[in-house]
Amino acid sequence: TYTATCINSCGESGVSNVVVITTGSSPAAPVISTNRNSLCNAETATLTATGCSGSLKWSTNATGSIISVSTAGSYTATCSNSCGESGVSNVVVITTGSSPAAPVISSNKNSLCNAETATLTATGCSGSLKWSTNATGSSISVRTAGTYTATCSNSCGESGLSNVVVITTGSSPAAPVISTNRNSLCNAETATLTATGCSGSLKWSTGSTSASIIVSTAGTYTATCINSCGESGVSNVVVITTGSSPAAPVISTNRNSLCNAETASLTATGCSGSLKWSTGSTSASIIVSTAGTYTATCINSCGESGLSNVVVITTGSSPAAPVISSNKNSLCNAETATLTATGCSGSLKWSTNATGSSMSVRTAGTY
Repeated sequence: TYTATCINSCGESGVSNVVVITTGSSPAAPVISTNRNSLCNAETATLTATGCSGSLKWSTNATGSIISVSTAGSYTATCSNSCGESGVSNVVVITTGSSPAAPVISSNKNSLCNAETATLTATGCSGSLKWSTNATGSSISVRTAGTYTATCSNSCGESGLSNVVVITTGSSPAAPVISTNRNSLCNAETATLTATGCSGSLKWSTGSTSASIIVSTAGTYTATCINSCGESGVSNVVVITTGSSPAAPVISTNRNSLCNAETASLTATGCSGSLKWSTGSTSASIIVSTAGTYTATCINSCGESGLSNVVVITTGSSPAAPVISSNKNSLCNAETATLTATGCSGSLKWSTNATGSSMSVRTAGTY
């Protein structure tokens, strides 16, 4: 503390006013802090400086112990007094960001057969991943059908939903059922085979893949059904045969002429189908008692044969007695008589057992 007096020949003045002199130094650097280091969307951070006993100046040139910032950057401050300016404070780094973009998810398979599992993988997430199953991590394994999504979270919030992955479950299909409009093909006919009950892709034993096929050759036909889970067992078997109209049968009889109440037995051979006689009968042999012309045909699934050979049956009765005469009725010495028979439509037999329409006799007797 400093004062002064004034002295002359008359004496000394009183004490002057007091001047106080102090000593000091440049101030210490302030300490700065922030209420947040990362700014999301339109947020601001409040930076606060403490420990400055002089005038505060921020690296933004702002003054005051508190400032608000909305841009990313490195922030510092200094403190100034009459002795000078402090060193730079600690550095506060402010970053900016936003809610993350939705991740993209994919699956190594979309359909699960039997006990299979699918691996779902998410890409494009720069934060924490959360699946719709609540699982976390960049990939998960699932074995149940469903709709799967994921979101990505960071300090600024959570993304919207990712794309959707749909997982379905299934099994190998049941065998189809096949049918045909005909089992036997005659001449140039074709058969249409149709398969039902296949929920996948159809495959015939011929290699065809349509729901129905047309075949013209004999054979054994089957089909299977295929889906993403595998192939069914073999369907029922359809057998197609081929044939033609049958040959005409051959007919024969045990007699061609019927006398009085006799009957004839007609028999047909060589028919591999159903027999039909000209009388309407259908058995392999028939009994007839009337005169007539008889034929037969043979029928199978391919048609009817031509007519068989013809068998003619006639009817008759015992003949009338012949009339016999002699050129002489009395024989003398070594004479002979000629006996002649007329009116016989069959075979003639004499009482002598001779045959022929006439005979010569030389002995007396009754003829």
